[in-house]
Amino acid sequence: MYEMDLIERANSVNELLARYGVKFGIYKNGTFKEQLFPFDAIPRVIPADEFDLLEGACASG
Repeated sequence: MYEMDLIERANSVNELLARYGVKFGIYKNGTFKEQLFPFDAIPRVIPADEFDLLEGACASG
């Protein structure tokens, strides 16, 4: 029951993202590719040490 509700809600969010054009673009092999922003209904937990590493890389970049 809860699983279906979660799937339905995630699908609704993904439909809204597509409708409003929430996209990003990347270059891959010299070709620009645009894709919808990915949405995950269940947030991913990142351990503090990994977050610190990512935060440091983003701040220096």
